[in-house]
Amino acid sequence: MLYSLIISLFVYRTLKLRDLWEIMVNATRTYAPILFLLASSVAFSRILTLMQVPQNVSSWIAGSFSNKIVVLLIINVLLLVVGMVLDTSPAIMILTPILLPIAESFGLDAVHFGVIMVVNLAIGFVTPPIGVNLFVASSLSDVPVMSIARKAIPMILLFLVVLLLVTFIPAISMCLV
Repeated sequence: MLYSLIISLFVYRTLKLRDLWEIMVNATRTYAPILFLLASSVAFSRILTLMQVPQNVSSWIAGSFSNKIVVLLIINVLLLVVGMVLDTSPAIMILTPILLPIAESFGLDAVHFGVIMVVNLAIGFVTPPIGVNLFVASSLSDVPVMSIARKAIPMILLFLVVLLLVTFIPAISMCLV
């Protein structure tokens, strides 16, 4: 960032020193709400971990279901919900060690499970109520979040179709492995 600032100010001269204050104020207005959401997400993930919610969900899934298709659907729903309220890094760190053994016990490859997890969390990133990418788009475009969310619904539905294809046709995600 410092490098780009120096280049913009002194080499290309596309920025003026007098413009820096306004640029910093606009950047703060844009990213402060997003950082608040991410901080809340990390706090929520710590609460879930302390309450051992992921372990309880894992033992419930492993003990209650024996059909691979049902387990995959439950894992997808769980990951989608988690992706809506948590940032991807805490979600991956919390859920991978818990859900991967369940997925492997049903014959799922670890790489395939990773692709399923990332696709789910990416869909959660654009899905209300906490879809962080919706807030980023809103702050950059000055369009209300709910307006963007309404227009994102057809894309979210297409994402869900792709998720089902990736989940139940392993060759899609495993063709290069």
